[in-house]
Amino acid sequence: MELRMLGEVAVREGTLPIYSAEVPTRQVLALLMAAADRAVPAYALADELWPQGLPDRAQDALEHHIGRLRAVINAASQAAGSERPAEQVLASVPGGYRLDTGGGSSDLRTFERLTGAGYRAMEAGDLPLAGRRLREALALWTGAPLSGVPHGPQLQAHAARLTRSWQRAVDRWIDAELRLGRWRELCVDLAQVLTRYCPDAPPYARLKADLDHRGQNRDVIRDYLRGRRETRTAPVRPLPGLVSGRWEPERRANHRGREAGPLTRVPLGHLQSA
Repeated sequence: MELRMLGEVAVREGTLPIYSAEVPTRQVLALLMAAADRAVPAYALADELWPQGLPDRAQDALEHHIGRLRAVINAASQAAGSERPAEQVLASVPGGYRLDTGGGSSDLRTFERLTGAGYRAMEAGDLPLAGRRLREALALWTGAPLSGVPHGPQLQAHAARLTRSWQRAVDRWIDAELRLGRWRELCVDLAQVLTRYCPDAPPYARLKADLDHRGQNRDVIRDYLRGRRETRTAPVRPLPGLVSGRWEPERRANHRGREAGPLTRVPLGHLQSA
């Protein structure tokens, strides 16, 4: 399975896309992708789909989207010659679901591996290696993270976290390249990186505009670093986390219910995976 999140969301089994025409189903898939190979609580999926509150028969609706995903996964897997059943790829786990990639590729994991190597190289004083690894990591981005699907609070939080990871990689890469005296090359490479993805916020939008109009100019980098310092000192609003507290009391009630004995079918807030 191949996952792409650093731009438009895309999933492939072999050469075949896994796609649903239903927008909420694509939201569920995107959230499972963002935490691939880890359990996603059902109440986090509910928070993504219904941030204003659970609708009637919400559990049935969530099970519908899980069923739709398993159907398209099954069709793609069979066409690709995979022997993994859809229930294994999209597995039910206690209290939620897990997208099992079967050791497949993920642009996010590659990005994290390359940036980690770059940061370690900087700590070791190997600036040329750090610059190369961070440039390779940033080259994976093709657009805004997790784009192509509407964002509820959960996907919004993931996208914000990924953007912060991109920002950190850009800043450390600029640091490495400037310490190597490569400011001209940096201006060219930055223009390419920001053409693929540039957050619509200062100082990045200003950096892209300056590179487009002023080209290989050392003052472009100096202005960016000044603006970055100002951004870092500005107040930061808290972002929603992976698990919203909205369903937490119901989740605790469900946990106590499991300890007391088997549960009957109940509203989604008390969450059972299908």
